[in-house]
Amino acid sequence: MDTIRIKSCFSQDVTVIANDFLDRFLPDANGDFLKIYLCLLRTAGRRSDSFSVCSVADRLNCTENDVLRALRYWEKERVVQLTADEDGKITEVAFTSYCSPDRETAPAVMKASQITSERMNELGENDDIRELFFIAQQYLGRPLTRSEMQKICFFYDNLRFSADLIDYLIDYCVSRGKNSFHYMEKVALSWKEQGISTVHEARMNVGNYHREYYDILKCLGINNHHPVDAEIRLMKKWLEKYGFSMDIIREACTRTLMGTGKPTLNYTDSILSRWYQAGVRTKEDILELDSRKAEKTASGKKSASSFSDFDQRTYDFQELESLLTEKN
Repeated sequence: MDTIRIKSCFSQDVTVIANDFLDRFLPDANGDFLKIYLCLLRTAGRRSDSFSVCSVADRLNCTENDVLRALRYWEKERVVQLTADEDGKITEVAFTSYCSPDRETAPAVMKASQITSERMNELGENDDIRELFFIAQQYLGRPLTRSEMQKICFFYDNLRFSADLIDYLIDYCVSRGKNSFHYMEKVALSWKEQGISTVHEARMNVGNYHREYYDILKCLGINNHHPVDAEIRLMKKWLEKYGFSMDIIREACTRTLMGTGKPTLNYTDSILSRWYQAGVRTKEDILELDSRKAEKTASGKKSASSFSDFDQRTYDFQELESLLTEKN
């Protein structure tokens, strides 16, 4: 069982969760990813400085792939730093100071709560802000809360986003079913970090981010088509929840076309879901799965041309002769 070193910037014998972590990740992070993060955080507080993917999976009743996907997710969010060996196996997980309760707030991760009531009242007289409040209410179909107004002011005043960019930000998130302002703030901070300051730059960023969706559709022979929400949900599941590489998804698309002759995403989803349940991670795993299936089919198949495949009858010829004599 491979063990992984774990490093923490927190004190021992206590598990501390920063309020900033709860505010930023609790609303939108996958529930299993949160459980795994908390388990690793608890492990870091023990005397032992190592763990194994298998032990975490057993403890939380999840798969090892779930643990690995969670680690990669938190690395992407800069909550942990992963170290791997030459074979790509994770050897160390180090918690960063990003979510430490003692860390200093970096400029790129300022919080909307830093907007004072006085500043909120000043911005409330701004025509751009008033219009943004109205637009946001139209998108959400309900009145805004004080906290949500505060975040819009944060985008405008602290992040220096234009009214048009904030309008596009809200439209982009709501159109993808993300009505949480926590999620909008997360996207806004990401754009700020990347230096995005115009609607055109944001559109380009969104297009690149979802480029894999168009690659998948192209593999199925679907061109010049913008994916709808149902299609996005499926492809997002394959890429994020299942954690499949594009090579594996392309193989499933190829098998879809060979098996049905049609670009059916639901059929592709059935293939990838079956592979996910079987623990497939590489194309070699697919070949091994195919081999096992072929061997099982061959061993359970009986030859239709073999006479011995039928139950054979037995006859007592002396008894038959006796019965024939009595009848005559």
